[in-house]
Amino acid sequence: MFDHSKWVFYAATCYTWLADDDRAEEHARETIQMHTRPDGTSNAPMRVADAHIDLGIVHARRGDLEAAVDEGMAAFDIDRRSLTDLVNRAGDLDRVLRQRYRREALAEEFHERFVTARRALTSRRPELLD
Repeated sequence: MFDHSKWVFYAATCYTWLADDDRAEEHARETIQMHTRPDGTSNAPMRVADAHIDLGIVHARRGDLEAAVDEGMAAFDIDRRSLTDLVNRAGDLDRVLRQRYRREALAEEFHERFVTARRALTSRRPELLD
């Protein structure tokens, strides 16, 4: 059986990796739209968090640091089951931000959030994220 929503989700990340930013953005936004309920909660929080990371990378490449960090922070604000997956994907955004915006306060703010999440993962102390 073909799962269209899963395909859209994976396509967003593949297009991000390929630096096809227009298609990455299109698929990431579709993933968020498909999996966000009217009350703002999600039926697929990890997919939505990953889509926010993809959008963050796209915005960073396009020169919009504020939007990039907003998307990255949105990914961290989503209740999720797997911190491992989120930290791995957030690392992708962190690398782009540190390469392009190393001296910017917003990039440093995201980096601090990423480091805290990575520390929570490695120490197995998710309460560090609160």
